Amino acid sequence: MIDEDILKDFLVEAKDGIAKMEEEFIELEKDKGNLEIIKSLFRTMHSLKGASGFFGFKSLEGIAHFAEDILGKIRDGEIEPTEEVIDILLKCLDEIKYIVAYLEENKTEPVEDRILDFLVDLSNFTNKLKKKGEVQLSKEAEKGVTSEVKPEEVSHKEEPFEEKAKTKEEPEVEEKVLNENVLPEEKREAEKEEKTVATPQIQLTETHIKVDVKLLDQLMNLAGELVLARNRVVQLANKINEPELSRSVQSLSMVTTELQETIMKTRMQPIGVVFNKFPRIVRDLAKALNKKVNLHLEGTETELDRSIIEAIKDPLTHLVRNSIDHGIEAPEVRVQAGKPPEGNLILRAYHEGGQVIIEIEDDGKGIDLEKIKKKAIEKGFVTPEEAEKLSDKEILSFIFKSGFSTAEKVTQVSGRGVGMDVVKTNIEKLGGSIELNTFLGKGTTVRIKIPLTLAIIPALIVTSHDQRYAIPQVSLRELVSINPETDILKMGDTEFYRLRGEIIPVVRLSRALGFKNGKSEKSLVILNTGERHIGLLVDQIYDSEEIVVKPLGKWFKNIPLYSGATIMGDGKLALILDVVGLSQLAGLKTEEIERSYEEKKFKTSAEETQFILIFNVGEDSLALPLALISRLDKIKAEEIQIIGGKEVILYKNKVIPLIRLENYLPIQGSPPQEEYNILFFTEREKTCAILCSKIVDTLETTLEVEVDLYVQPGILGHRIINNKTILFLDIYKVIEMYDPEWFIVKREEPEENLNILLAEDSPFFQNMIRNYLVQAGFEVEVAGNGEEALKKLKAGYKPALIISDIEMPVMDGFEFIKNVRSIPEYKDIPIMVLTSLTGEDIKKKVFELGANAYEVKLEREKVLRAIEELLSYKKEMRISI
Repeated sequence: MIDEDILKDFLVEAKDGIAKMEEEFIELEKDKGNLEIIKSLFRTMHSLKGASGFFGFKSLEGIAHFAEDILGKIRDGEIEPTEEVIDILLKCLDEIKYIVAYLEENKTEPVEDRILDFLVDLSNFTNKLKKKGEVQLSKEAEKGVTSEVKPEEVSHKEEPFEEKAKTKEEPEVEEKVLNENVLPEEKREAEKEEKTVATPQIQLTETHIKVDVKLLDQLMNLAGELVLARNRVVQLANKINEPELSRSVQSLSMVTTELQETIMKTRMQPIGVVFNKFPRIVRDLAKALNKKVNLHLEGTETELDRSIIEAIKDPLTHLVRNSIDHGIEAPEVRVQAGKPPEGNLILRAYHEGGQVIIEIEDDGKGIDLEKIKKKAIEKGFVTPEEAEKLSDKEILSFIFKSGFSTAEKVTQVSGRGVGMDVVKTNIEKLGGSIELNTFLGKGTTVRIKIPLTLAIIPALIVTSHDQRYAIPQVSLRELVSINPETDILKMGDTEFYRLRGEIIPVVRLSRALGFKNGKSEKSLVILNTGERHIGLLVDQIYDSEEIVVKPLGKWFKNIPLYSGATIMGDGKLALILDVVGLSQLAGLKTEEIERSYEEKKFKTSAEETQFILIFNVGEDSLALPLALISRLDKIKAEEIQIIGGKEVILYKNKVIPLIRLENYLPIQGSPPQEEYNILFFTEREKTCAILCSKIVDTLETTLEVEVDLYVQPGILGHRIINNKTILFLDIYKVIEMYDPEWFIVKREEPEENLNILLAEDSPFFQNMIRNYLVQAGFEVEVAGNGEEALKKLKAGYKPALIISDIEMPVMDGFEFIKNVRSIPEYKDIPIMVLTSLTGEDIKKKVFELGANAYEVKLEREKVLRAIEELLSYKKEMRISI
């Protein structure tokens, strides 16, 4: 089976060649000595023969081969282009035309005796020409004439099809030759005419034409202008509000959109035009490095705009070279590691969410994160202390730094200190992103996201200070309406927004543009930049519409906030915002804040960090993980009411219970104030509010606390921050003390075993998680690390479920899970990983090691739901067995 697109390309080339040769054969009859025409005919027939052989079209290849042989003899002066010779060549062309037309309709060659007979006749004809040529050569030799044509150069070479033809018709061919020797000429001609079947006359239809790329670009520009004009007409029609005009405009809009999409299709090319160049590159590079590499191409039919196809060639080539040089090991090294000697490299492309995803995946040695970390320290990108706290993703990001290389020596392939930074920059210029996923010893995957086209794109229109700006829709995640005064948190000079537990840095568009503040910034646009999410605070959000991307002038090219410009429906200009540039602006601010808080951070060897909220109740300072708080707000003192003997507030048409911490903790409490701050806590659609005097700060820090001094329900421990004692609140325990039935989960039937083994080194999380598990009715055994937990299991402790952290001293969670799953009697115990380290790479790794669930520590409701599901599944398995 042949790919239909590839077959189309072949047929287009074949038709062009046939049309060209028909004209040139007629010219050759008029001017038999025109060597240029003869050479041109030979080249075209040779190309047709080669392409036919490549696709396995044996009949077509055979006819083209004999025709090429005849044209070669004419070119070399062995025979004259007589009328008889040109007739047979035109007959070849007719048969070629017939086969091509049949291929176009049926996707396969015709199987007909007439074509086989014609091939045998062609063979005999060329043999006769060969003999004439040899006779001519011998005569010239007798005369002492030296010919430039050597006998071995004109000797006939049989093709595979010719062997097939002779096998089928061998007796007939012998009979023909015999009869030619003994029968009179008239009788031979009569028999030949009797057997001959005329070639059907075919007129090839033109399904494809070659068009200059510049003409396509011009069409695209005109389509863009038409889109702009359409947008303007739509705006005017909306103002006039005349029904007949509206219907006409709607029809115009539909035709414009269809025309634009059709023209854009003419610019689309399959990514195979790039992918198909890599087999040779991979072969040569693997040979140069003494490696064995199997290349697999997937999704070669995936289409992209021609301009993007051109732009990604160099980045892809660099990434492929990197995979072979840095990733795939030498055969002997792979064998020692238990791998096959040949490495696998996969180039994959597919569409996803209006973008094209390209993946370069190898099964090599992966990226050594410790080596990257060490090199980053040597280069001065990070201090040893900072390096210890970096996540895997942050460590991998150093690869994209300018001048960063881990190659031990400089070669033609690597170690020159340039490359990945340029790759990242070029991809981001296209509005794309790049990310790395790696597993040591197993391989690396590079994932690239790029837009389908850059010419006409859907965009969201926003305003700041009455100026309109366009944001490419492909970068949008969601839109949020907020109150900046209460919903945006500050950490130094940087602002953050908490979106369902995720801390998102916020950039105010007005400030990015040089204004102090927006006019009424209440709309937050959440953007996906590939590496992270950022929030863009704007004055107003308008509808999404298609825009035509215009390049920026030289005065604007170096401004990182803008990637282009567009003309709106009213004829005015709007700048297109560069999401990557905005992300870098947010990134710089974040780095500055992290540096400013570095001295305040509590140092620990292997502890995750969290954003915490520090607040006051009277003179006492308390702290909570920010992720536990669903909302912050302020209320007036007169808004507090008493219903049923308990304080409540009316908030957004809901009655919310109000909790004063001084009623449950050893603190003085809030003095009377005109206005209070409120922390909202929500779980399972139940909300309560914590009353506090003042919000002090937000801070990223570890949750390492001292637990000996404040041994009190509701307090997990304390820390000294900025020379002040901060009490860390156990919000779940406080709420339970306020309402003992708040967290009660009713089970249909009691479980046989509700024991849970919790492996967690942090006293803060030990106490918090144990408390909310006990509230849910479980019995909890705590271990300080993986080794301690393993000892408890080996000593005979049989839990219904194991919950493990990842980052722990002595034995981390990865090693602990691996050990548990290696012991047969523990293989059926469900394991839940409970961590603060979020990320698909970590999640994938823990599941590969044998974990059954993966949840975030601070999301109590999700944790409990997952526990119930794991235990229910285990019970069902036990019953079925």
